[in-house]
Amino acid sequence: MWRTAVLFIAIFGCNVCASFYGFPLITKPKEIWDTLTNNFTVNDFTVLRYQPQQEQGLEIFPGEECDRTCSVDEPSRICYYKWVLESYAAMGSACWDCIRGNRTHCFHPQCVTANGMERSIVSINRKMPGPLIFVCQGDTIVVDVSNEMEGMSATIHWHGFRQMQSPWMDGVPMVTQCPIAPSTTFRYRFVAEEAGTHWYHSHSGYHMANGHLGAAVVRNPLDVNMALYDFDLSEHVMLISDWTLDSAERWVPGQQSSQMAVDSILINGRGRYTKEETGTKVDYTPLTVFRVRRNYRYRFRLISGGSQYCPFQLQIENHRMLVISTDGGAVKPHMVDTLISISGERYDFVINADQPVGNYWVRVRGAGFCSTLSVETFAILSYADPSISTESLMYPTLEPPEYGNAYPMGQTLNEQTATCYNSEDQFTCAADLETHEAHRDDKLINATPDVRLFLGFKMMHPDNRWLFSEYKPFITVREDFNTIAAANNISFRYPSFPLLIQPDLIIDENKQFCNSTHLPPGCDRLHLCFCTHRIKVKLNDIVELTLYDTAYERQNFYHPFHIHGHRFIITDMGRLPESAINSRLKYLQGRNFTQRPNGHNPPFKDTISIPNEGFVKTRFRASNPGFWFVHCHFEWHLGTGMGLVLQVGEVYQMLKAPPGFPRCDDYKPELRGT
Repeated sequence: MWRTAVLFIAIFGCNVCASFYGFPLITKPKEIWDTLTNNFTVNDFTVLRYQPQQEQGLEIFPGEECDRTCSVDEPSRICYYKWVLESYAAMGSACWDCIRGNRTHCFHPQCVTANGMERSIVSINRKMPGPLIFVCQGDTIVVDVSNEMEGMSATIHWHGFRQMQSPWMDGVPMVTQCPIAPSTTFRYRFVAEEAGTHWYHSHSGYHMANGHLGAAVVRNPLDVNMALYDFDLSEHVMLISDWTLDSAERWVPGQQSSQMAVDSILINGRGRYTKEETGTKVDYTPLTVFRVRRNYRYRFRLISGGSQYCPFQLQIENHRMLVISTDGGAVKPHMVDTLISISGERYDFVINADQPVGNYWVRVRGAGFCSTLSVETFAILSYADPSISTESLMYPTLEPPEYGNAYPMGQTLNEQTATCYNSEDQFTCAADLETHEAHRDDKLINATPDVRLFLGFKMMHPDNRWLFSEYKPFITVREDFNTIAAANNISFRYPSFPLLIQPDLIIDENKQFCNSTHLPPGCDRLHLCFCTHRIKVKLNDIVELTLYDTAYERQNFYHPFHIHGHRFIITDMGRLPESAINSRLKYLQGRNFTQRPNGHNPPFKDTISIPNEGFVKTRFRASNPGFWFVHCHFEWHLGTGMGLVLQVGEVYQMLKAPPGFPRCDDYKPELRGT
């Protein structure tokens, strides 16, 4: 302890030391804050850059220098990032007097304002969202992740990257890697093969809901929609996330005294908490600003980073959005007034800055099941003169519109109750988008599937006598309402070792895995199973996977599903007819037609929302050998079992992890010793 104190005094002086070690405070708070500002910078905190050097013929650059105009004539780069994961605080001591209206303090480089309410978070380099990754197609991304969270493990999933040459970098604990233990560093390294708007987030515990997420964009120098925009700038990434006043673990399993709910919505980590019932209205935190110049067209990249059940409804005052991509795949341009997204999805759109010079509201509100919460947030689209600082624009002089003063919906994409493939109304599904002709895949569209899989998912409300008879995981949504998630009546449990890294420990598949046709003892179709749910397909099979909701209550609740390692096309989507509600699987198995019009070129996706009491039919080539996660993208649904592992190919067909890759397993020596 005394060595730490001496070091602290040497760096900051006794006055600052006194404030941190409990000695009498002899310096004014503002002076302490200024001292910290002068001594801590982002570059100091993230020390850590390799000096550019030659490695495998490619030059190594600090990650920030990989955000550039991409060219087919330019050599690829190795883009290096150093991240430190920490337990941290929103509106904590780095923000100092921000809460009392000192705007300067709100812009401290380590101040995370979130919605203006203090709470514990997890951070990457003391940022939320984490550092922005912007590279060119073909670059190599290298990220050293140092876990400094006491008592918590971590992983990072690279959502949108198929990891064709590096499946061990997918970031799923106990599937593709061991969790990153506290006080250790894990190096992620992979080639940015897939161009598009992607993102990263934790796949460990509930860290994504607490702050471990960020954007990862790969520019394509030959983008097929390039003629539709003038600028593609990294500052026009729009990462939307939901936020709660308490850490996510409050609902694991949960407290009966509080109901799970979304308290705020954040745009690039910024928002303002408002609660009409209590009269609370935060006005001291800055809002996100997107700057444009009149008469230019700008590409925006929307990432839906929610953890809960809120679809996000985006509208931009007096501006329409020309959608040109979803989940990294280029689509035929589609003009909308309202864009709805759900956790895991991405949409790229072009804004034509053709309005009179001024500031316009970027408005995001919770839709669907979340609409009853009256939760929304704002950012600013600003045509302001470049001489006006962005910081000053973050505090608008005009009040945003009241919640009840909604903008007209107009042409709306991804409305969760829309009738798909119906061109007669203003509402369209994600399935209505069409892949750009340059990427049309008729062989996949017209193929006869080699295997047809059906995955029915649900949230069940178990009897408490059964729930508390053993150690079954669950969440408490509200008073005396406990739930468990399942897919095909199986609640997923992780294996004790990473399947991809240590397949030699797969000794008896019949005991170590389960599926709907092979269930463990004491388990049947009528009783929930707890086991490692695995479905196996052959390498290069054409797989048709139908995801369907088994809920018996029609409501505005939708489950976003993400398939790792693959991109799929949507061949059919909709709500089940009333006549099929009691026999959904039988109906879907016998359904030999599609509502999709002839000639429709379905979009490629990696995440899709399944309508309540509805279904989505996907199709993909199982061309990426490995063990891949398939799961609901709501944190609490995955955490209580709504997922499975898709094994593609045999173990001998899978790429082997590099030498020295971390291994882990149970340690259970003989009871009597040796």
